[in-house]
Amino acid sequence: MGIKEYYDKLAKSYDKLYKNKYMRVVEREIIKREVKDDDFILDIGCGTGEQLKILNEAVGLDISIEMAKIANKKTNKPVVVANAEFLPFKNKSFDKAISFFGALNHCNLKRALREVNRVLKDDGVFIFTVANIYDIKWILKNILRGNFKKVRSAMKKRKGTITKVIDGEKIKVKTRFYDFKEVENTLKKEGFEIVYTFGANITNSPLDKFIYKTFLKNFASYIGFVAKKSKNK
Repeated sequence: MGIKEYYDKLAKSYDKLYKNKYMRVVEREIIKREVKDDDFILDIGCGTGEQLKILNEAVGLDISIEMAKIANKKTNKPVVVANAEFLPFKNKSFDKAISFFGALNHCNLKRALREVNRVLKDDGVFIFTVANIYDIKWILKNILRGNFKKVRSAMKKRKGTITKVIDGEKIKVKTRFYDFKEVENTLKKEGFEIVYTFGANITNSPLDKFIYKTFLKNFASYIGFVAKKSKNK
């Protein structure tokens, strides 16, 4: 199943499936820390608008028209239906861009970073997360279930499948996993300087708000990056 079709089908159930109140605690902490009220923000892979609703001046973007409809209705902010690899905006349009909860796992990361660099202003900042290949909760859960082959395959190929059941229909989409070093190298090649890194959904508890920048970030479900557009690009 294609990415667009998967998220179109998932849209109406998305908020219910991902309603855990601690899942996004680090994302909100990062936004509070890094985003100013007068910043003009691009939210890439905005989904149903969970982060878009807390931003002051922002435009959402999602590949799914059904997700975009919900986000627009929920936030009353403009939401564009487009691919992160081909952003439909002029050069140097935004102060900052965000992309949380692994939206970038479904696209070519190099192309997406290149496009984000293009639409950011000269001192622009990109804040995002991608799924972590060393997600300890996922690894332990599958080992305990006896899914050793699944873990081995994911670690080797850095690819996997997300599966959900919506209205009795099983839907699947392919995803990609990353580690810190790989993303850091790609960021540097695409014209970004790393300000700091973090982990999101480490323990899935309030504790995450205090440990997201510690060594434990290496075992989080999502690894995060605050990266500034390089001056020599």
